[in-house]
Amino acid sequence: MPNKVCRGAATVALAVGLAAAPAGAADVPDKASQRYVMVVPISGHPFWVPIRKGAEDAARQLGVKFEFTGPVEFDNRAQQQQLEQIAVTHPAAFLTGAFDPTAKDTIDRVSAAGVPVVTFDSDAPTSKRITFIGPDHHKIGQDYGRKIVELIRANGKTSGKIGLLTAIDQTNLQERIRGLKDYLAANAKEFTVADTEDNRGDDQQTAERAKAMMTAHPDIAGIVVANATGSGLGTAIAELGLAGKVAVLTSDVFDPILCAIEAGQIQSTSAVTTYLEGYLGVKFAYDYVNGNLGNVPGADVGVSRLPPVVDPGVFFIDKSNAKVFLIKPCR
Repeated sequence: MPNKVCRGAATVALAVGLAAAPAGAADVPDKASQRYVMVVPISGHPFWVPIRKGAEDAARQLGVKFEFTGPVEFDNRAQQQQLEQIAVTHPAAFLTGAFDPTAKDTIDRVSAAGVPVVTFDSDAPTSKRITFIGPDHHKIGQDYGRKIVELIRANGKTSGKIGLLTAIDQTNLQERIRGLKDYLAANAKEFTVADTEDNRGDDQQTAERAKAMMTAHPDIAGIVVANATGSGLGTAIAELGLAGKVAVLTSDVFDPILCAIEAGQIQSTSAVTTYLEGYLGVKFAYDYVNGNLGNVPGADVGVSRLPPVVDPGVFFIDKSNAKVFLIKPCR
């Protein structure tokens, strides 16, 4: 984690470096020199692959530059520090996710300094971001609740305990967990949450903590992984001999998850159409930066030039359609 001295230095550098920055977003120079920078909290995770591809496709179509960066290890604060450091180089716009409540202040600072911000996947709705492209995470949580109950009932059980795995400090995942619990309380009180484990955004941690959870609670009927870390869960289920006995719902689309679905170790995974988060993020930022939305009625007196929220949609994958999303055949 970056220390307070580093964050303070970054903030000072931001203020000094952007003191002469253009006040208006439309003052950015010709499009060939415009840089649209995506900053994420863990750059190496495959979750970002389709988002990055969408952004790259949009940038290529528009003839602008696109850059992708972020800390190697999951670190919300380091992500924000990078935003402030990169802002002094005058990018045309940022695309970033707000995975920590403190992200609002960072977004507001770089926005006030002349770099507009599009948030995606996780929002800071009270910040000065120009739009958010991503799902309603509370609704996704409700969908999780509905789906895991359906999967448990398909195993012949009319009640049971559910284990949850998530990164507990991440704001969008907090909303997913809240939505799941709200669904159970309102619609399926015979199903209760037995345990919630912090997987720290790490695939191996998910597998290990899932094993520990199922050992501590042998009567667990279902497990939900609320973030993109379910890759090792199929192996954990197989090692414990629980394939088909414990209903498993994961998040996002990676070959190990899809192959575990094919093998019957995981029953379903959710998928947000994340390609659109990157694609529309660059498109919207480009139109905003280049003044293409100036004819929106009332724009000159503060009416939003962009929709405040765009939901790219969510769907579930199971054994009936898993092969469609595979990149390589399962072994």
